[in-house]
Amino acid sequence: MAVYDNIHKTTDAGLRPSVLEEFIERTLLENMKPNMPHSMDAQKRTLPLNNGKRVKFRRFNPMPAITTPLAEGVTPDGQKLEMTSFSAMVKPYGGHVEITDELNLYMIDNMSKEAATLLADQAYLSLDTISAEALNSGLNVQYAGNKTSRAALTAADVVKYDDIKKAVRTLKRHNVKTFGDGFYHAIVHPDVVHDLTSDLMWTDVAKYQDKARVEQNELGIIYKVKFFESTNAKTFGAATQIFEGGNGMAAITNLAVTGFDKTTRTGSFSANITEDQARALTGKMVSATISDTVYPLCIERIDVPNKKITLRWVYDALTASFTLAAYGGATSGDTVYSTLIYGADAYGSVELAGGKNVEIIVKEPGSSGSLDPFNQRGTIAWKVKGFCTTILQDDFLIRLESGASI
Repeated sequence: MAVYDNIHKTTDAGLRPSVLEEFIERTLLENMKPNMPHSMDAQKRTLPLNNGKRVKFRRFNPMPAITTPLAEGVTPDGQKLEMTSFSAMVKPYGGHVEITDELNLYMIDNMSKEAATLLADQAYLSLDTISAEALNSGLNVQYAGNKTSRAALTAADVVKYDDIKKAVRTLKRHNVKTFGDGFYHAIVHPDVVHDLTSDLMWTDVAKYQDKARVEQNELGIIYKVKFFESTNAKTFGAATQIFEGGNGMAAITNLAVTGFDKTTRTGSFSANITEDQARALTGKMVSATISDTVYPLCIERIDVPNKKITLRWVYDALTASFTLAAYGGATSGDTVYSTLIYGADAYGSVELAGGKNVEIIVKEPGSSGSLDPFNQRGTIAWKVKGFCTTILQDDFLIRLESGASI
């Protein structure tokens, strides 16, 4: 019997591959949509095929008010249209499982279908995590309890009504529009929900007059902000170093980056790093502190032999030489929670064109040729051909960092 279940319990190949593919694709569609809160309000963009990996976003800068009256017979100088542009790079993602021809023979459960469900869960979690990391790279940060830094936060600094009001005030100052429902939106961790729902100003969805308009994962509102719960909301655990040293080497607390080139986003470093440590650092969040401002960055790759490092999310404020440090939680050791509060057009996601972005790849036993001489192994895989999420307007999104009374 092959990987695919046989309706008649015989020893032939059973269900044809397309039947299994259809099942997996349906599972992905059903499971991914309601479980990606970090993408629910994104502007969706598609990168056409054969147009490179980068998408360039451009926006015109608003013009200031004119308060000087026109002079009689005099035409004032013309104004310049100023534009800000930045780019984002789409990248492929995916995972797979290997299933043998005997697995469905001896297992009670249908392992192919179980694998499809697990892959679907992994797909939505992966894309949502990519989006969450991107959204938490913004510089518009507010700390609960009137604290001035993440390091100063403790578990007692929970989110309160006044923190939400302050965040809304900041968004209004920047003329950030609400969504069509008349509210700003927020993505919140369940631990923070425990404190929010205890606030006297909290309005639960059960008290809505129009319950028919309640959205997936919606919990309630406080002062013009509608909250959506996600177990995948970003948290910052206690961290004092980027990585642990190996082979008896002392722990390294930071990396010095010199000769930084903001165009290529590549700099050199002096620390001794092994290939295994470099692989562990790929995709890791780190920080650079300039004049008491913490800039979140992400390590894209490390070239160990040439001691070169490439970073994502580079900011103009970063100087030619700075230090990379751990991007951890509070000094107290307490976990810090991120609550994202944002308005319309705050961020966008990009996927590669050319059919469905999530591709299901099914390989029957024997499809590997001489690598599988006894037709014993097959695989089920998911692949995202190209995806990324980026903040479009930094002023339109606030990261409210807090503790939680758990």
